[in-house]
Amino acid sequence: MVKKIKLAYGKTEFSLALEPERLLAVLLPGELPSPQDEAALVRKAMANPVGTPRLQEIVRDGETACIIVGDMTRLWVRHHVLLPLILDELNRGGIADENITLVSATGAHREQTKEEHLQLIGAEAYRRVRVVDHKCRDEDLVDYGPTTYGTPVRINRHVANADRVILTGGIVYHFLAGYGGGKKALMPGVADYAGIMANHRLALNPDGPGLNRDVCAGKMTGNPLSDDMLQAVEKVGIDFIVNTIINDEHQIALAVAGDVVEAHEAGCSLVDKYFGVPIKEQADLVIASCGGYPKDINFYQTYKTTHNMVPALKKGGVGILLSESCEGVGNDLFYTICTDHSDNVAREDALRSDFEIASFMGYTQLLWAQQNRFIAVTGMPHQQVRNMGMTPATSLEEALSIAKSLLSEDYTAYIMPEGSTTFPILQP
Repeated sequence: MVKKIKLAYGKTEFSLALEPERLLAVLLPGELPSPQDEAALVRKAMANPVGTPRLQEIVRDGETACIIVGDMTRLWVRHHVLLPLILDELNRGGIADENITLVSATGAHREQTKEEHLQLIGAEAYRRVRVVDHKCRDEDLVDYGPTTYGTPVRINRHVANADRVILTGGIVYHFLAGYGGGKKALMPGVADYAGIMANHRLALNPDGPGLNRDVCAGKMTGNPLSDDMLQAVEKVGIDFIVNTIINDEHQIALAVAGDVVEAHEAGCSLVDKYFGVPIKEQADLVIASCGGYPKDINFYQTYKTTHNMVPALKKGGVGILLSESCEGVGNDLFYTICTDHSDNVAREDALRSDFEIASFMGYTQLLWAQQNRFIAVTGMPHQQVRNMGMTPATSLEEALSIAKSLLSEDYTAYIMPEGSTTFPILQP
């Protein structure tokens, strides 16, 4: 019996009916908890830290503290819930509000307005303590020397001068560092521009063209970019972290606290539990929806889904990507890395001389499209889609027709209705 599967597309949906003998599985993430009291959940995590004593037992009366928070691109972490709890814990340990500074880990991003700070950290934290933006090109950074990879470690002076340093963040799969959260708040969060670029360039193959295969989502051990970040953390010294995992209702579903390595690894295991989906084999065809609006608001956001499709797809297979992209590409650099250079050698030369995350994302997506055959169901202009190495289609029916013309009659398939949050893990 053919079962119809709904696949979100913008604010509408497509209905997919695929022969059962072709379908290996419908891949879906686990359902995260929806706690009634986010603060109580975080408070419990802080009272039961992983790998360290409680924060109030680590700090000493009269010390200074620096809490590193995200910037507006990390608004989803819900710092406004975390910060009053962290401040109260520091107070109980003897550190007064006037001796605490919040540093917004802007990385290489722009500075923020007062209104954005209020939105990011909440009115209570804004009233209680000083908040400053990190400036990655500032001359007044503290030099800790290079990592073994040659990455210069120059860190925000507010962080370097504090007696105690606390990191906050959200844990998700990350295509460079393996997982978000943890050490990423420091490097690249409050590092200098040269260090950020040197760290990110480790994503490129050091021995020739192409990407570094060890730099990928779900991998920290043996990942040089992740290890480089960890070396920066070890040089600076981090006392405590508080990290969250967010559900689809934009609530804190899970939280971990404690040691910068051990607590983070505990959080990464939770991400694997809920978002990692084990598979025994790759398929000839992968059909994925980003999950609808706003997850497919533009093609830049669609990268998360493309990234997650690749582990489930046989090399040279066919991927059908559903992304309405009502706001177009969404990032100029993501697109122009494809159009402004004649070939991949020129694209890599550009990245090695001036690494930009958006350009790297556009380039890696182009590589996947070149190595496989991607069909994009989207409202974007067809020529733009072709310029990114994909075949455009205006409906799922049209995309399936194209796909079947490229596949053998006995093809196998996976369906990913929530492609942006489903990470297939191929079992050995």
